[in-house]
Amino acid sequence: MNQWYFDIGMFMILLLLVVGIFICIISIIILSAKKRNKKTAIISMNINLILMVMTILYVASHGTYYKFNDWAILQSNIHDIEEKYGKFDLGKIKENQKGIVGYYIYTDNGPIMPDYLEHYYYIEYDERGIIYNVYDGCQPGG
Repeated sequence: MNQWYFDIGMFMILLLLVVGIFICIISIIILSAKKRNKKTAIISMNINLILMVMTILYVASHGTYYKFNDWAILQSNIHDIEEKYGKFDLGKIKENQKGIVGYYIYTDNGPIMPDYLEHYYYIEYDERGIIYNVYDGCQPGG
């Protein structure tokens, strides 16, 4: 799936949660003026806030691609990542050498500025096998 679709979907979810929070705030103000129980509106607002924070954390931790947690991958061992996500689609692990490997993520045929190239989730690691960089890039030679 193209990253644009994920970004637009997350924006829509965040927008709905913000609208829900505003509705809850308005409800709390109205219920306070009428001196009614506002417990339900407060609980609803807290649920919206928790969901919004969780969504923001998910988007921040999966900034490169929605299937891969960048925060968990960075500073991890390359062998642990291969064990967790499976065999790499591009490149091989070279022992005691720097290297780059990648997982195929999508082919950009989308309606928003397509480049029609295969995109990979690239992982760079050092001589000790510690990952120091991740990024989305096109196929080699593309």
